[in-house]
Amino acid sequence: MEIKSITDLINVLKKIGSPQKDHTRFFRGHSNQEYELKPSIYRNNGFIKNENKIIRDAIINNPDSFSKNDSVFNVLSKLQHYGYPTRLLDLTSNALVALYFIVNNNNNNGELIILDIPNENIKYFDSDTVSIVSSISLRNYNFNIELYKIIEEINFKKEKAMKIIKNNHEILKNKSSYKKITHELTSIENEISLIDKNLIILPGLFYNINKSEKLISKLKEELEMDVIEESQINKFAYQKANKIFNNQLGILELLHDIRKEKPGFSPIIKSDDLERVICVLAKLDNSRIIRQQGCFLLFGINNKKENHAILNEKWKKNDYKIIIPQQSKRDILNELKTFGISKKTLFPELESQSDEIKDEYKE
Repeated sequence: MEIKSITDLINVLKKIGSPQKDHTRFFRGHSNQEYELKPSIYRNNGFIKNENKIIRDAIINNPDSFSKNDSVFNVLSKLQHYGYPTRLLDLTSNALVALYFIVNNNNNNGELIILDIPNENIKYFDSDTVSIVSSISLRNYNFNIELYKIIEEINFKKEKAMKIIKNNHEILKNKSSYKKITHELTSIENEISLIDKNLIILPGLFYNINKSEKLISKLKEELEMDVIEESQINKFAYQKANKIFNNQLGILELLHDIRKEKPGFSPIIKSDDLERVICVLAKLDNSRIIRQQGCFLLFGINNKKENHAILNEKWKKNDYKIIIPQQSKRDILNELKTFGISKKTLFPELESQSDEIKDEYKE
């Protein structure tokens, strides 16, 4: 559908209706409909390869702009404010503000993107999850959790099988399959010890993951295990496996960065947290964020730092692709001024307002 006026926008929003319960609506405007929902640090290979250096260079060269008490997220939001590439993507809770960013550039058809984000994925600036994902930006380009996740998965399955056997030893020892089950479990443990020692994906690893799954299925079948018992065993096994995940070198280095801003941070990171995209409500400590009613999407990684986390497509109102034709942009820009939406109101810094103020007095 196309928007050629603010009235059209109002009608479209009426048609879409309110977000469902426990969701909050945000908007993003793209001046070019071909743009992707991708943070700027991932729009150039040189940027993401040197993300940690960009941050440190900015702090070294502009020490008065940063405080020793700034969290990594606060640093990222300041860099975003001044046009540095970061793993943040700007959002707004105001549809008219998003519309302004579309029509302010008159070169292409634009697009208005509507995101209804579950409240559980919306965090305040000082949350632990925000600290975890933000601190990825300080890691080297080769930061990679793929192997760590595999180690975690196979340890989870091994610990689950061992716990099932321990809990039901008296029953299992009389089963004819007991000797074969324990032999298989021993071979899996040996494979894990080699992985932990060498930190490489060994031949047969994925076979052993599948074998572990089959072994667990066999044990459950032998024992007719109920759901409650399995749930308790899963919790135990995950805690053991996650502890191993958090003892990997790359994760220990990440924890070190987090503890610089949060000394009391518990040494527990879930692998899923590193691969999330979350909406962050920033501190209203600069006039631009206040006037633009802004917040951010903060992107984690997808296995490797070189790949950004995948935005949940369910958040996007994909049934409504909202296009703003190039030829309608100037008219909409003038309409927005009557609603108090202009460069002068959205960018309150002195240097941002000069062009608009000069235009008012040109003869």
